[in-house]
Amino acid sequence: MCTFKGMRNLITGIDTEGRSCIAEETEIVPTPVDGYSGLKMAALFRTEQSPPPPRSPALAETVDVQLPPGFLRWMIVEHAPHATHQTPTGATTMHHTDTLDFVFVQEGSAEFLLQDGSHEVVAGDYVVTTGVDHAWRAGADGARLLVVSIGTPQPS
Repeated sequence: MCTFKGMRNLITGIDTEGRSCIAEETEIVPTPVDGYSGLKMAALFRTEQSPPPPRSPALAETVDVQLPPGFLRWMIVEHAPHATHQTPTGATTMHHTDTLDFVFVQEGSAEFLLQDGSHEVVAGDYVVTTGVDHAWRAGADGARLLVVSIGTPQPS
C-alpha cells in the first residue's frame, strides 16, 4: 500500500490593512468515504458561484493572462532556480491577475511572496491564489508547478 506524504493547503486573502496574506493554512488529511472501501478524499477549496467573484483591489501591477471570466486553463509552470535569474520576470515581481489559481507544487520548492511576507512551499504543497498581489521565487533546484486558473471578472 502507498504511503503518502502530508500535504499543506495555503489559501490567500486580504488582511485588515489591505495586504495580501495567507488567510488559511491547513494540513490536508483525506478521510475515508462511506461505502467505498479503500477510498479517501479531502476537499481543498470550493467556490460558491460561477464565475468566481472579482478579486479584491490590489496595489501591484495587473498581469493580463487573457483568460475570460469562467474560462479555465490548466498548465505546467517551471521556474528556474532563483539564483539563475539575471533580471526579474513577471512571476518574480509582485503582481496580480484576474484569476482564481489552484497551484500544486509538483517538484522543487519556492518562496511564495505576499505583502505579509514570504511563505516557503515545497513539493506536495497546494496554494489557492485569489487574485491577490503575489510573486514566486524558486528555490535552489527550481520549481515545477501544476496550475489550474479560472478567469474572474475585473473589480468594478
